[in-house]
Amino acid sequence: MIINKILVGEIALALVIAFIVYFCFDTFYVVTGDNKLKIKSGFLYNQEIYIKSIRKLRPVKDHRPWPALSSDRLEISFNRYGKVIVSPNKKTEFIKELQEVNPRIRVEEKV
Repeated sequence: MIINKILVGEIALALVIAFIVYFCFDTFYVVTGDNKLKIKSGFLYNQEIYIKSIRKLRPVKDHRPWPALSSDRLEISFNRYGKVIVSPNKKTEFIKELQEVNPRIRVEEKV
C-alpha cells in the first residue's frame, strides 16, 4: 500500500496501529482505596470487583479477547459465577496485594 501509494489503505493501517497502541497503554489493573480491583482496557472494558468477592486465582492460557495483553494470564473467579482474565506485569506482587485485602483467595499454581 505504501509503495503503490494507496492512501485509503495507509489511513486504514494507521488507524489499526493507533487502536492497538491505545489499548496497550490504556489497559491496567488497580487496587483502589475502597478495596476494589479496577480493571480497565480502553473504552471497551471497565469493571470494578470487590476484592472480598474474589474466590480464586488460577493461571490460564486463554487467548480469547479479555482485558489482558499477554498470553501469561490469570483467571479471577469472583462472586458466584463471575470470571475475568487479566495479565498483570508483576503477577506475584499482584496476587500478594489481593491476598492482603482478602486472605481467603485460593491460588492455583498450575495451568
